Amino acid sequence: MGAGLLAFWIGLMLAVRLYPGEYDWRYMTISSLLYPDRNPRGHAWGRGGLVVCAVCALWSLLRRRRSPLGAGALLLSTGYGCMALCALLPSPFMGVSRLHELLALVAFILLCAGVSWMTFMVRRDVAGSADRPVDWLVPLGAAALPFVPVVCAVITQSYASRAGFPWVSLDWRARGISVILSFALWEWITCAVCTLCLLWLLAGERSLQRVAGAAP
Repeated sequence: MGAGLLAFWIGLMLAVRLYPGEYDWRYMTISSLLYPDRNPRGHAWGRGGLVVCAVCALWSLLRRRRSPLGAGALLLSTGYGCMALCALLPSPFMGVSRLHELLALVAFILLCAGVSWMTFMVRRDVAGSADRPVDWLVPLGAAALPFVPVVCAVITQSYASRAGFPWVSLDWRARGISVILSFALWEWITCAVCTLCLLWLLAGERSLQRVAGAAP
């Protein structure tokens, strides 16, 4: 899975580098990097990074199909599958005009939910038994972390919609609209947070395996 995460970020960074004109991640969404009409030279790198990431993650999760983290692994597997389809299938496809947006949204939600669930389970196991209500606070806090930027995105987009702002773009910067309201900002932050959580999960899983291997 670590190799897949590396491919994800390398693909996006290459797509950014080949983007025609200026790309400001604070005001421009990831989707802008993936459309052929917006990023003729770099979209293939971005989409390729998503596909390689999804394939590596699915392979890693299938190898762990007997893991006690089954529910989280199922959410992640489905989310990564949607991400791969989002990158591979043309839009529109079979009469669905906004297939890319639909698959991206489903993948986004499932990946966050999967990371959250698995973070909770690993953090609970690392912490040991939770006999008191207070013992659940740290695992619950760790599980909530992937959803913090998602909640911020929902709140800010609700405000931006009520204020009548257009969809986020570089025009926001020129008009002086606060970057805090930018969906693109929270989208990139969510990707970074989920990446860190997944890396932490990998480290935590290895720690648990070492503990289990050392147990009599």
